[in-house]
Amino acid sequence: MNSNLFSVLLTTAKAKVTPLVTKMKLWTSWNYIRTKIIALIQSLFTKVLDFRPRHKKDYYEIFGWLVSKKLAYGLVAIAGLLSVYYLVCVRNILPETDEDVIKSYSYDSLMLRFTDGTVQIKAASGYVAYEGEVESGAVTGYGTLYNSDGVIVYQGNFEYNEYQGTGTRYYDDGTLMYTGDFEDNEFSGSGKLYWENGSLKYEGEFLAGCMEGSGSLYNAAGNLIYTGTFHKDEPVFSELLDRKATEISEAYTGERIVYEQDDSFAVVLKEIGVIYANDPAASTLEDEITAASILVLKDEFRAGNSLLSDKEALDSYFGTVAEVVTREAELSWAVAFELTEGENSSVALETVQEYDDYLEVLQYGGVCRTMTYEKDGLKYTFLSAGSGDTFSFYIIEKEEG
Repeated sequence: MNSNLFSVLLTTAKAKVTPLVTKMKLWTSWNYIRTKIIALIQSLFTKVLDFRPRHKKDYYEIFGWLVSKKLAYGLVAIAGLLSVYYLVCVRNILPETDEDVIKSYSYDSLMLRFTDGTVQIKAASGYVAYEGEVESGAVTGYGTLYNSDGVIVYQGNFEYNEYQGTGTRYYDDGTLMYTGDFEDNEFSGSGKLYWENGSLKYEGEFLAGCMEGSGSLYNAAGNLIYTGTFHKDEPVFSELLDRKATEISEAYTGERIVYEQDDSFAVVLKEIGVIYANDPAASTLEDEITAASILVLKDEFRAGNSLLSDKEALDSYFGTVAEVVTREAELSWAVAFELTEGENSSVALETVQEYDDYLEVLQYGGVCRTMTYEKDGLKYTFLSAGSGDTFSFYIIEKEEG
């Protein structure tokens, strides 16, 4: 009897527990969980994608149009996903992160704007235009700029896409052009400028891309020809005034030609286009030639950033209206006309060559037109041998008195 009672109790317990066990197995099975998750996701998407508004509060009013809020949220979410997808795609086409690999970007790449460090930047046509440091996408730091032929254009320091600091500039064929200081893309500070054949042209101070300040000038063969002060790429010729011939010889070491008649001298400093002449009536204790006038063999006069070539422009610059005067030519003037106008000059000059760099003047003569101005303690005389308001060369002298 006891055995039968135990069996009955056991059977009753199994009947109660079996449904619970069956449910637990069902709830913990992967198929059941997956079905529930899928159903939940479907329900969620159904709600999210159900753009049908049910109340006026479910709308945004935009320029008089009623737009479903859910639709607006959905469009924003889609735009965000597309943006993330685009960034991921861009990242995927870049080289894998490696300290030894330089990342390469197109010049208009969005990712370049957020990049610091060493990179390569490609031009629109695909060649590598720059390799070096950037900061927030701007070329800043040390780097190298190339042209489309792969030739180095510039190598040195940059700041926000401009040459800044020390660097080296090259001609289009790769020949050295300049090495030294830069500011705002231009030569500025101390540096060396080279001829296209590679020889040194100038060493000294620069400003805004021009020879400016103290420096030394060399000819195309690399020989030193002049040491002094420069302004806008040319020597300050007025600083030769009143200097003795020996002092001028120290400053100018290039080719020269001496013209002499009696006590009058005209010395041509051929490689800088200048003649200096003495005043025969004046003398020093050592009876040495002194530069009383400087003749600049140019038909343009530099005034700041402008080049003046006629009377109207000169009148405007000097602030006075010069009178045109016809005068008999002096020795140095005749030499200057010979060098600037040659056989076309109406001023005659007859010489005999004693040495390669020395000519004795037998005679000279003729008339020329002059326009004279004064400014900053100097007298400027502009000369021509014909009619018109232009000139062939000009003379710099100290103001009288």
